Amino acid sequence: MTVKISAQLTRERKEFNGLDRIERELVDQPRGVRYAVVAFEVKRVSDEIDEGVEIPTIRLSHIEPVDGVQADRVRDMLAERYQDRTGKTLEGDPTLFDVVDGEREVPEPSGAELLAEHREAREASPAPAAEFSGGEQ
Repeated sequence: MTVKISAQLTRERKEFNGLDRIERELVDQPRGVRYAVVAFEVKRVSDEIDEGVEIPTIRLSHIEPVDGVQADRVRDMLAERYQDRTGKTLEGDPTLFDVVDGEREVPEPSGAELLAEHREAREASPAPAAEFSGGEQ
């Protein structure tokens, strides 16, 4: 089954968008996972006749970000619900931004990076003037 999400909080519902409170933080520190408490409601149910399924679309009706101890509690609740639903654990599974002990791989340089390094090296130590042999006649 598929569930779609409509996340736009309209101007009329601005007071229920707690993300506004941390807007500067989101801009200054865009990386990392953050946690929030959300409320949602069913916006509509689409009847996909050809596929023989009904697809609900939910709308976020209220969101409040949490941090510190509250974020720890929300993360624990999220991990517990995920394990109940899937049988898998979130603990120990690295995210995209985690560095696993001992693993610090640097990606291969791109072609543009190699050319820039070559250009910098050439500018740092100019090549000697060319000498031609068999010169005078």
